Amino acid sequence: MPQDIYDPLAEYINIFQPRFKEVTEKTFEELAEEAQVNVEANRETCRKIYENEDKLSSVKTKGGWWKVVLILLWIAVIGGIIVCFTMHEELESETIISIILFIILVVAILFIKIHPLLKSIKKERDQLSATIDQLKNEAWEQMSPLNSLYDWDIFTRMMSQTVPKLEFDPYFTTQRLADLRATYNWDDSFNRERSVLYSHSGLINGNPFVICRTRKMEKSSKTYYGYKTIHWTTTERGADGKNQTVHHSETLSASVDAFYPEYIEMTRLIYGNTAAPDLVFYRKKSNLAGREKSLSYKWRMHSIRRKSRNLDNADFAMLTNEEFEVAFDTSNRNNNQQFALLFTPLAQENMLKLLEDKEVGFGDDFDFSKKRMINTIIPDHLQELDLDMNPQNYRHFDFDKAKIDFHELNANYFRSIYFSFAPLLCVPMYQQIRPHHDIYGKDMQHESSFWEHEALANFWGEGHFMHPDCVTKCVLKTECQQTQDGKITIKVRAHGYRSVERVTYIDRWGGDGKLHTIPVYWDEYLPVTGCGYLYMKEDNEFEDAPITHRQRLAHINQVLRNSNLNLYRRHIASTV
Repeated sequence: MPQDIYDPLAEYINIFQPRFKEVTEKTFEELAEEAQVNVEANRETCRKIYENEDKLSSVKTKGGWWKVVLILLWIAVIGGIIVCFTMHEELESETIISIILFIILVVAILFIKIHPLLKSIKKERDQLSATIDQLKNEAWEQMSPLNSLYDWDIFTRMMSQTVPKLEFDPYFTTQRLADLRATYNWDDSFNRERSVLYSHSGLINGNPFVICRTRKMEKSSKTYYGYKTIHWTTTERGADGKNQTVHHSETLSASVDAFYPEYIEMTRLIYGNTAAPDLVFYRKKSNLAGREKSLSYKWRMHSIRRKSRNLDNADFAMLTNEEFEVAFDTSNRNNNQQFALLFTPLAQENMLKLLEDKEVGFGDDFDFSKKRMINTIIPDHLQELDLDMNPQNYRHFDFDKAKIDFHELNANYFRSIYFSFAPLLCVPMYQQIRPHHDIYGKDMQHESSFWEHEALANFWGEGHFMHPDCVTKCVLKTECQQTQDGKITIKVRAHGYRSVERVTYIDRWGGDGKLHTIPVYWDEYLPVTGCGYLYMKEDNEFEDAPITHRQRLAHINQVLRNSNLNLYRRHIASTV
């Protein structure tokens, strides 16, 4: 049985990082061996590509400079003509003749030398571009056996091999969702106004988790401005004692605040565990770990101490490790006894090391909330990372670069996901407590959940489902309608907004003492709902662990042919 992880930072450095490197190297070697790419031929093709790209870059630079010369010479010609026509009466005839001769000479150079040269450069540029395109097509063809072997689950298989306690589901099933609801009291209200862009579910130490990215519309406002310039005159006495007319102008402004739909996307890790089942807290990232001498640290320490001494706040009592209390501030917790059982001295020590480290991990870049048996981690480092696991990310025409990218991309994925789990791994009790019973029988549902349906719909693109008048992003929601011959029909509703231009007239007093009406044009956003359908078939009978990558590819192609669908994504074939 795999050992528990009690020091996630040290074990990442000493165990998991080197182990994952070995797994990725082995996986790529297996892929390359099965693909039988002629590596030397590909390297020669790529050498020619890069050689021609260098030549193309040089030709483009050369062409750019000659275009600058061309423009300057034409400016000189036009300038000379303008001078001759506008100043011919002021200039001596010899000067005019010299200018005319100069113009003739420059025009001759332009048509005899510069324009043919630029034409030759353009021809060379086009030939090089065509050669590069041809060579790239050849390189892509050479790499097609390897590129076709990548699949949606390749990273999750490698990560599960590296961290034995980590298991990923083929897709987010109704079974996993039922577990979260029945055992951990997951509240589906989370999904009410959100659309799932992607999700990865599974088990860590026997407890369920979901890594998901969601989109939510939040009501915001936008300020629109209108302007009007007014003019008036006044009569004033000048310095000479005489009256004179003075012209004035002023630009009046007005504004209108109106509703604006703002779309927020966020990636979070949701984890279910029955440890400390009544505990509720929320901590925000603070970057105070290791900053005992800073003013913000001292102020936070003072605030926590004062709250701990407050007799009216019986739920909170400060732990002896004050540094941990400040860096991992959960003074809003509701059950001090359960908190102390969860965050033992070892857990506190591990958490502080994690918060202080910014070289191997990401430091204090996460919010951590616990709502009884549901834990949510929101790390900053996941927000800019696309964890869709699209195999397109691995594909390349250059074998050597594909190998480098494969290692670097997966190492980045692994580091990011591992350190999203790390705050949970710091707590020994989370690894020691596992579900007491398995709620599923053999007759329990294993179909894909609505989370997976929304992720598929978003992958296909909101453009397939949005209302024709929609001008904003959409929140896609799904409804499973019917199942026939193993195929599932999913109705997709795309909730967005159309825009209608409005105008509001606002009165402002001007410097002329009069009231002026200023038009402010603004957009009113009105809700619209588009509709479309997603057709899918689940591949539940496929056991892919003991087979080769080529056998897996053959199986996928067979499923697509049999189901008459055109995309296989994470054990689901689908189309729109």
